[in-house]
Amino acid sequence: MQNQELDEEYVALIAASQPVLRGLLMALIRRAADVDDVLQETNTVLWRKRAEYNWRLDFTPWACRIAQLQAMAFFKRVRNHGQAALDDRTLEQIAVIATQQAVNTKTHAEALTYCMEKLSPEHRQLVENRYCESIPVNQIASQAGRSADAVSMTLYRIRKTLMECIQKTVAQEAHL
Repeated sequence: MQNQELDEEYVALIAASQPVLRGLLMALIRRAADVDDVLQETNTVLWRKRAEYNWRLDFTPWACRIAQLQAMAFFKRVRNHGQAALDDRTLEQIAVIATQQAVNTKTHAEALTYCMEKLSPEHRQLVENRYCESIPVNQIASQAGRSADAVSMTLYRIRKTLMECIQKTVAQEAHL
């Protein structure tokens, strides 16, 4: 790939990682304005280090480590201004847990997308109506000419199928 194509691909990785990085920083920093600042600093560092990124590895843990280091630098600045902050060891422990949760959430979200695609169009539409559009079960049942109990039972079975599919998909990914 040419440099411009690599840069575009890298920008896409950064963009896709924003929810995970924001979640990690929220777990560490908490104050939204500070999270925004540290996230921007993280994105700047990610861009500067683009030549160092190993394309064979998952981007998310690498980006999370950079965000963690930026959060630690933030806390050092805060500490130097006399504000209370967590010690480095505590920050490290929180960051490790938050990073793992962020990676797990991303993995599960990707598995959910994959498993949703495996559903029949009718079942996929039912799930989207109920959980994406927040349409009440009674309204879905009325529109489909079915009882609310029947729709609820169908949703239960679909959720169970999705959960099993997600668990299998995540387990298979873990063994790769």
